[in-house]
Amino acid sequence: MSKVGIIIDTACDLPKEAYEELNVAMLPLWVHFSDKSYRDQVDIEKDEFYRLLDKEFPKTSTPSPMEIKEIVDNEFASGADEVIIITLSSRLSGANNLANLVAMDYDGKVKVFDTKNIAIGSGFYAYRAAELRNQGHNADEIIKIMEDDRAKMKSRTYFVIPELTNLINGGRIGKVRGVIGQLLHIKPIITCDADGVYYDVDKVRGFAKAQRRLVDKIKDELKDTKDYYLSICHGANPEALEFVKDALKDEVARAKIYVEEQIAPTLAVHTGRGLVGVAYYKL
Repeated sequence: MSKVGIIIDTACDLPKEAYEELNVAMLPLWVHFSDKSYRDQVDIEKDEFYRLLDKEFPKTSTPSPMEIKEIVDNEFASGADEVIIITLSSRLSGANNLANLVAMDYDGKVKVFDTKNIAIGSGFYAYRAAELRNQGHNADEIIKIMEDDRAKMKSRTYFVIPELTNLINGGRIGKVRGVIGQLLHIKPIITCDADGVYYDVDKVRGFAKAQRRLVDKIKDELKDTKDYYLSICHGANPEALEFVKDALKDEVARAKIYVEEQIAPTLAVHTGRGLVGVAYYKL
């Protein structure tokens, strides 16, 4: 039976403890402030990041090919016969493209999976891959099952934020549309489409109303689902987290895996303070 190593980039927002629990390796992205650069989830804690974010709008970057290669080589040195690298959407980050370039040096023993998703909606593929590996599947079989799940859009991430400023500054949302939205207090409910590109599935005036609409959407999409992973995440907004968690208490109780997290710095760069989001993976 093939031993499969699994690597996942930190913008997939896997909780720190999950790396050890699932036996998967971390591929840190970078956050750059004017005076110092940090490896996401390695050199900077989430609370510290938000303190710095209040003073300066940072930039993010992918790991270098050599950094990716070092982590891949470590997986093989640890006994892996083949390796899967899981990344957030290739339309939102260059990590997937770089991982594919690195994979070319390993004669097909390294496979790269584009989740076409963001945050823990991407991270849930690590839970899925680890579960399939533990059932005895090899890398090709795991990739095929996850590709089928992706085609059916079984994993979805939805989020709302009080202010669109960081999405505008980061080029993740059109400036004209974003500025108009700010002026009218419009709060879009944002997700990724089948190609892994941001789009809004709804627009609501006011953040409180947007939270309620988000809850209603999740309830509707999970109402006939028996087995699923579920996560509620936030960006330094514990009040919104508690509101959504209480509203979804039945869905939380039924989840096979439930994850509750503050989002990773590389994601928070583009969303700023205040985000609340929900992700699921239907099994």
